[in-house]
Amino acid sequence: MTGPTSTIRRRAQSSLLTAFSVHRSPQCRSFFAFPGTDSQVQKVSLTRTLPYSPSLLYSVVSNVDDYSTFVPYCTSSKITQLDSASGQPSRAMLRVGWQTFEEEFESELTCDEPNSVIAESSKHSLFKILYTRWRIFPVAPTPTTSSTQSSPTSSTSQGRLVLDLKFQFESPLYNAVSAQFAPAVAQIMIEAFEKRMATVQRLKLLEENKPKQTGVADATSTTTSASAAVSGGGAGTSSS
Repeated sequence: MTGPTSTIRRRAQSSLLTAFSVHRSPQCRSFFAFPGTDSQVQKVSLTRTLPYSPSLLYSVVSNVDDYSTFVPYCTSSKITQLDSASGQPSRAMLRVGWQTFEEEFESELTCDEPNSVIAESSKHSLFKILYTRWRIFPVAPTPTTSSTQSSPTSSTSQGRLVLDLKFQFESPLYNAVSAQFAPAVAQIMIEAFEKRMATVQRLKLLEENKPKQTGVADATSTTTSASAAVSGGGAGTSSS
């Protein structure tokens, strides 16, 4: 059974295939013309309220090195420069591949921990503008109720994640086609980040709840007890 996400993905892939197959054909690139679309800047914005802290949201979004492990179509990702003052990423390289299409993008990053991450692509043959902004906001904690009590017992940290995309292709054809696939691609992208955040949160909880290593402490305790027993036995022998 196919759900809404798989349908969105198929539509996005179909539109991308149409656009990028034209990108491979110089004759088509010069043949198609869409008056008025070459100056159009596309904008997409999506918002999610998630059961994770703002710091966790920020850590996932700013860790560009990991993008290739969970972002669809991203085959390589690397932070290439850190800001000398903040230590946060300031430049990164992404490689995107799908079927016969492959492109590399260099982006300048502006990271304001834990509030936002902005990526602006440097000069590229495909885009006049390629701008991505992630905004992160704290949300009032939601009380959780124990299964045996009716009153709230604890609260769950939440954060609001806003993805803003702004882009403009060099090609009028791309600008026309992008109106069809951009919302679908943005949806796939933010869902990938949601899944990654869930994974990071799960690993964090496992680490926090992992039993502490007590081998050294137990060995020390055993040695101390043995020493005390020996000392006690020696004292008893001497008094007799």
